[in-house]
Amino acid sequence: MDWDEICQVNVGAATVKEQLIWDEYLLRACEDGQIGPSIRTWVVHEPTVVLGYSNRPDREVHMALCRQRDIPVLRRTSGGGTVLLDAGCLNYSLILPVAYHPSMASVTLANQYIMEKQRRMLELCLGQKVALRGYTDLVIGERKVSGNAQRRGRSSVLFHGSFLCNADLGLIDEVLAFPSRQPAYRQARAHSQFLINLGISVSDLSQAVLSYWVKYSENMTDIIRSEAIWQDCHRRLARLSQAT
Repeated sequence: MDWDEICQVNVGAATVKEQLIWDEYLLRACEDGQIGPSIRTWVVHEPTVVLGYSNRPDREVHMALCRQRDIPVLRRTSGGGTVLLDAGCLNYSLILPVAYHPSMASVTLANQYIMEKQRRMLELCLGQKVALRGYTDLVIGERKVSGNAQRRGRSSVLFHGSFLCNADLGLIDEVLAFPSRQPAYRQARAHSQFLINLGISVSDLSQAVLSYWVKYSENMTDIIRSEAIWQDCHRRLARLSQAT
């Protein structure tokens, strides 16, 4: 397989916490030269709040309601805002060596390069206009359908995000507080007025994402994890989660 080309990686079934560990693990594997440019898609089976690296749960989340409804609150290693993921969201994780493309050299250039490709992919999938707003939001008619974030290692980049396919927007309104930071185009709209579902199935969008990024269908690999690296990544996520 040509490591200049993006490969689809499969990690098997995992909980949401394990999915976040896998993102960190794959970034580490790319840093160590064990994998090349890679992408995966994944879904969650129960509503879960995921905080950005520096988000404060007392500001971003109605924690009492989460405890009452047994909604887990986790933290990822990348920046960006707090999200509520459920079975109506498609999540993706893109892992790229900095050497993959000149745009990977900086946060801003990587945002522009990857988000333009995601915007184009979604337009082709939907057959309608999709725009980029803020730094890493995709919108249809000024309503957000996708949020994204990145984490940078020494020589690799993890870029991940989610698409609202058929998410429970009402639950997002209930569980998430109004964000402490908002892009100008949001104009102080509530979550349910700012967000909109794509109205397509998670499986159909997953196929579209993978088909767009992976040139050849045979570019697939199953990851057999190293327990030592896994535990190291697990400890990192655990330290971050203590802040919640």
